[in-house]
Amino acid sequence: MPENINLTGKKILVVEDDDLNFIYLSQLFKITKGEVKRVKNGRDALTSVGIEKFDVILMDIQLPDISGNEVTRQIRASGENIPIIAQTASRTPDETDLSLEAGCSDVLIKPFSIDDLSRMMQKYF
Repeated sequence: MPENINLTGKKILVVEDDDLNFIYLSQLFKITKGEVKRVKNGRDALTSVGIEKFDVILMDIQLPDISGNEVTRQIRASGENIPIIAQTASRTPDETDLSLEAGCSDVLIKPFSIDDLSRMMQKYF
């Protein structure tokens, strides 16, 4: 079991439209002491990235307006090099490949544990 990573001072954008998924994520980030901002759709994600600085983005792929992969493409097209971690319930290699091709740095498969999240964050901090 990895030690939970300390994200004190790190600002995380969580793009998640599902309230229960966000509650779960916010509890995980509370353990890691990361500062979380949530948006519920792709349009708000693009706006937030345009006006605020984040250390990492957790990007839900299935969003109500624009897919998380398309949001990621637009963020990358703007020159932003921030780590973007796709979060998806799809376990198919094709879906994972699509997210990586869109510019995601990595993919977390839902549901994931605090250990999974800590291992992923350790790659970037």
